[in-house]
Amino acid sequence: MTETATGSIAQGAGKSTGSTVSMDFAGSAHGKDEVSLLVTFMLGDQTYGGDILQIQEVSGVSHITRVPHVKDYIKGVTNLRGNIVPTIDLRTRLNIDSDKGDASSQQIMIARTTQGLIGYIVDAVREVISVPQDAIEPTPEDWLDADHKYFVGIAKMEDSLVTIVDFNRVIQADGALLDELKAG
Repeated sequence: MTETATGSIAQGAGKSTGSTVSMDFAGSAHGKDEVSLLVTFMLGDQTYGGDILQIQEVSGVSHITRVPHVKDYIKGVTNLRGNIVPTIDLRTRLNIDSDKGDASSQQIMIARTTQGLIGYIVDAVREVISVPQDAIEPTPEDWLDADHKYFVGIAKMEDSLVTIVDFNRVIQADGALLDELKAG
Protein backbone atom coordinates (compact mmCIF):
# COMPACT_ATOMS: atom_id res chain seq x y z
CA MET A 1 0.00 0.00 0.00
CA THR A 2 0.98 3.66 0.28
CA GLU A 3 3.85 4.40 2.57
CA THR A 4 5.14 7.64 3.98
CA ALA A 5 8.65 8.54 2.92
CA THR A 6 11.07 9.00 5.75
CA GLY A 7 12.63 12.34 6.60
CA SER A 8 11.28 15.81 6.71
CA ILE A 9 10.21 17.81 3.70
CA ALA A 10 13.30 19.99 3.92
CA GLN A 11 15.50 16.88 3.82
CA GLY A 12 13.54 15.18 1.05
CA ALA A 13 12.80 18.10 -1.24
CA GLY A 14 14.42 17.74 -4.59
CA LYS A 15 16.33 14.57 -3.70
CA SER A 16 15.81 11.09 -5.02
CA THR A 17 15.45 8.25 -2.55
CA GLY A 18 16.61 5.68 -5.05
CA SER A 19 13.10 4.90 -6.26
CA THR A 20 12.07 5.61 -9.81
CA VAL A 21 10.06 8.80 -9.78
CA SER A 22 7.49 9.23 -12.51
CA MET A 23 4.89 11.97 -12.76
CA ASP A 24 3.28 10.82 -16.01
CA PHE A 25 -0.45 10.83 -15.30
CA ALA A 26 -1.59 10.20 -18.84
CA GLY A 27 -2.24 6.56 -18.10
CA SER A 28 0.78 5.08 -19.83
CA ALA A 29 2.07 1.75 -18.59
CA HIS A 30 4.49 1.86 -15.66
CA GLY A 31 6.35 -0.83 -13.82
CA LYS A 32 4.75 -2.20 -10.69
CA ASP A 33 7.55 -0.82 -8.49
CA GLU A 34 7.48 2.76 -9.82
CA VAL A 35 6.39 5.40 -7.35
CA SER A 36 5.75 9.11 -7.27
CA LEU A 37 7.04 11.17 -4.37
CA LEU A 38 4.57 13.89 -3.47
CA VAL A 39 4.74 16.78 -1.03
CA THR A 40 1.29 16.97 0.54
CA PHE A 41 -0.19 20.26 1.66
CA MET A 42 -3.49 21.63 2.88
CA LEU A 43 -5.75 24.18 1.23
CA GLY A 44 -8.77 24.60 3.46
CA ASP A 45 -9.77 21.17 4.69
CA GLN A 46 -8.55 19.31 1.58
CA THR A 47 -5.23 17.58 1.00
CA TYR A 48 -3.33 18.25 -2.22
CA GLY A 49 0.02 17.03 -3.45
CA GLY A 50 2.73 18.05 -5.86
CA ASP A 51 5.87 16.53 -7.36
CA ILE A 52 8.64 16.72 -4.76
CA LEU A 53 11.21 17.22 -7.51
CA GLN A 54 9.70 20.65 -8.19
CA ILE A 55 9.94 21.83 -4.57
CA GLN A 56 13.17 23.59 -3.67
CA GLU A 57 12.23 24.48 -0.09
CA VAL A 58 9.44 25.27 2.33
CA SER A 59 9.45 28.31 4.59
CA GLY A 60 7.17 30.39 6.73
CA VAL A 61 5.43 33.34 5.16
CA SER A 62 7.96 36.13 5.42
CA HIS A 63 7.88 39.66 4.14
CA ILE A 64 6.04 39.85 0.83
CA THR A 65 6.30 43.11 -1.09
CA ARG A 66 2.94 43.92 -2.64
CA VAL A 67 2.88 44.83 -6.31
CA PRO A 68 0.08 47.11 -7.52
CA HIS A 69 -2.17 46.31 -10.47
CA VAL A 70 -1.66 42.55 -10.55
CA LYS A 71 -4.17 39.73 -10.38
CA ASP A 72 -5.63 39.12 -6.91
CA TYR A 73 -3.93 35.73 -6.45
CA ILE A 74 -0.45 37.22 -6.94
CA LYS A 75 0.39 38.43 -3.45
CA GLY A 76 3.64 40.10 -4.50
CA VAL A 77 7.32 39.23 -4.52
CA THR A 78 9.75 38.08 -1.89
CA ASN A 79 13.54 38.17 -1.75
CA LEU A 80 14.96 34.66 -1.51
CA ARG A 81 18.71 35.02 -1.00
CA GLY A 82 18.94 37.71 -3.67
CA ASN A 83 16.40 36.18 -6.07
CA ILE A 84 13.11 38.00 -6.62
CA VAL A 85 10.42 35.31 -6.34
CA PRO A 86 6.80 36.00 -7.33
CA THR A 87 4.46 34.69 -4.63
CA ILE A 88 1.04 33.26 -5.45
CA ASP A 89 -1.78 32.45 -3.05
CA LEU A 90 -2.59 28.94 -4.26
CA ARG A 91 -5.98 28.90 -2.52
CA THR A 92 -7.09 32.03 -4.40
CA ARG A 93 -5.57 30.84 -7.69
CA LEU A 94 -7.48 27.54 -7.51
CA ASN A 95 -10.73 29.24 -6.40
CA ILE A 96 -10.85 27.43 -3.07
CA ASP A 97 -13.05 28.86 -0.30
CA SER A 98 -10.97 31.61 1.32
CA ASP A 99 -12.86 31.57 4.64
CA LYS A 100 -11.15 28.40 5.86
CA GLY A 101 -7.66 28.14 7.25
CA ASP A 102 -5.45 30.08 9.63
CA ALA A 103 -3.26 32.74 8.01
CA SER A 104 -0.75 32.53 10.89
CA SER A 105 0.10 28.91 10.03
CA GLN A 106 0.50 29.40 6.28
CA GLN A 107 3.71 28.38 4.56
CA ILE A 108 5.38 29.10 1.24
CA MET A 109 6.52 26.27 -0.99
CA ILE A 110 9.24 27.49 -3.35
CA ALA A 111 8.84 25.56 -6.59
CA ARG A 112 11.14 25.29 -9.59
CA THR A 113 8.90 25.84 -12.62
CA THR A 114 9.22 26.63 -16.29
CA GLN A 115 8.86 30.29 -15.24
CA GLY A 116 11.70 30.04 -12.69
CA LEU A 117 11.23 30.02 -8.94
CA ILE A 118 7.66 30.65 -7.78
CA GLY A 119 6.42 30.82 -4.19
CA TYR A 120 3.07 29.15 -3.51
CA ILE A 121 1.29 30.10 -0.29
CA VAL A 122 -0.51 27.09 1.22
CA ASP A 123 -2.30 26.60 4.54
CA ALA A 124 0.15 23.97 5.77
CA VAL A 125 2.71 21.58 4.34
CA ARG A 126 2.15 18.07 5.71
CA GLU A 127 4.54 15.35 4.62
CA VAL A 128 6.31 13.63 1.77
CA ILE A 129 4.52 10.49 0.63
CA SER A 130 5.46 7.69 -1.70
CA VAL A 131 2.57 6.72 -3.97
CA PRO A 132 2.67 3.63 -6.21
CA GLN A 133 2.00 4.52 -9.83
CA ASP A 134 -1.00 2.19 -9.93
CA ALA A 135 -2.66 4.16 -7.11
CA ILE A 136 -2.80 7.33 -9.25
CA GLU A 137 -5.81 7.90 -11.48
CA PRO A 138 -5.80 10.52 -14.25
CA THR A 139 -7.86 13.64 -13.69
CA PRO A 140 -11.49 12.96 -14.66
CA GLU A 141 -12.33 14.28 -18.14
CA ASP A 142 -15.06 16.60 -16.85
CA TRP A 143 -12.42 18.40 -14.73
CA LEU A 144 -10.42 19.47 -17.77
CA ASP A 145 -12.17 22.81 -18.26
CA ALA A 146 -10.35 26.09 -17.65
CA ASP A 147 -10.94 26.01 -13.88
CA HIS A 148 -9.43 22.56 -13.39
CA LYS A 149 -6.48 22.44 -15.77
CA TYR A 150 -4.03 22.55 -12.85
CA PHE A 151 -4.91 19.07 -11.56
CA VAL A 152 -3.06 16.16 -13.14
CA GLY A 153 -4.27 13.18 -11.16
CA ILE A 154 -5.77 11.79 -7.99
CA ALA A 155 -3.79 9.56 -5.65
CA LYS A 156 -5.89 6.94 -3.87
CA MET A 157 -4.56 6.65 -0.33
CA GLU A 158 -5.74 4.15 2.30
CA ASP A 159 -8.04 6.64 4.02
CA SER A 160 -8.26 9.61 1.66
CA LEU A 161 -7.75 11.02 -1.81
CA VAL A 162 -4.97 13.46 -2.70
CA THR A 163 -5.55 15.74 -5.68
CA ILE A 164 -2.25 16.26 -7.51
CA VAL A 165 -1.39 19.79 -8.66
CA ASP A 166 1.10 20.58 -11.44
CA PHE A 167 2.89 23.75 -10.34
CA ASN A 168 3.90 24.55 -13.94
CA ARG A 169 0.29 24.60 -15.08
CA VAL A 170 -0.76 26.92 -12.25
CA ILE A 171 1.39 29.75 -13.60
CA GLN A 172 1.57 28.86 -17.28
CA ALA A 173 -0.86 31.57 -18.42
CA ASP A 174 0.96 34.23 -16.39
CA GLY A 175 4.44 33.99 -17.93
CA ALA A 176 4.74 37.59 -19.17
CA LEU A 177 3.36 39.01 -15.93
CA LEU A 178 5.79 36.97 -13.84
CA ASP A 179 8.73 38.10 -15.98
CA GLU A 180 7.74 41.72 -15.29
CA LEU A 181 7.56 41.07 -11.54
CA LYS A 182 11.02 39.53 -11.49
CA ALA A 183 12.49 42.40 -13.52
CA GLY A 184 11.19 44.86 -10.97
